[in-house]
Formats: sequence, C-alpha cells, structure tokens
Amino acid sequence: MQPALSDDGSSDPLHTPEPARDKPADPKVSARYSNLSRRDTSPEMELRRALWRIGLRYRVQVDGCFWHGCPEHGTMPGRNSEWWRWKIARNQARDRDTDEKLNALGWTVIHIWEHEDSDDAAGLVAHAVTAATKGHQRATEARTE
Repeated sequence: MQPALSDDGSSDPLHTPEPARDKPADPKVSARYSNLSRRDTSPEMELRRALWRIGLRYRVQVDGCFWHGCPEHGTMPGRNSEWWRWKIARNQARDRDTDEKLNALGWTVIHIWEHEDSDDAAGLVAHAVTAATKGHQRATEARTE
C-alpha cells in the first residue's frame, strides 16, 4: 500500500488510507482499548494539580508515550504492526497539524510526555507563561510610548 502524498510529494499520514488489520484476538483487550480515557488521564490530572500548586490554571493534554510515539518509551505491537505504524504516524501528524493551527492563533504549545515528572512539566509551563507575559508587557509598553 502506498502512503498518500502531500502537495510537495512527501508522505502525508493524515490522508493515508487506513490499512487492513486482523480482528483482535481477545475481545477483552479490544474493549479495554476502547474504554481508555481520552482526557483527564492520570498524567494530565497530576500536571494540572502541579500547575494549581504554583497558581496556574490551564487545560492540559499530556501525550501518551504509546499513542504519540515517544522516542524514549514508544513501543510498536507485533500484531497488526502495519496498522499500528499507520495509527501512531497519523496521531503524530495530527499533533503537528494542531500545533501549527494553535501557533497561528498565537498559542504557545508545549508537549509533555506521560513519563515526565509533573512538577518538572509544571515548571516548563510556568517558564513559558512568564516568557509570554513579559513579551506581551513589552509589546504593550512599546505601543503606549
């Protein structure tokens, strides 16, 4: 199967057709994957609590090492491996696309992996907020001078 190509001829995982896959061998495993939380996961809640402790209130999404292809901890299942490569590549492409859209709207996007310490991650967010706030204050001061 050939991957879909973007306008510049490169592979485009967002538009690559879904490959065929075997039916799950164990319906319990399939049900478990289907019921996984998509938001308010344990790592997200830990990070939000860490942000709360330092006085910040933000909605966060923490990238799961498996689902988003962490370079340190991402794994690839042996069963249906072509489908899983497609799925994870598509997740990564969607992440990049979302990042571009948010950046275009003026958002600062910070990716946090589920394996990262929540207090360290909160520090990264706090640093970004401080930098953005100072930049906004300088821009405001420059406009009023």
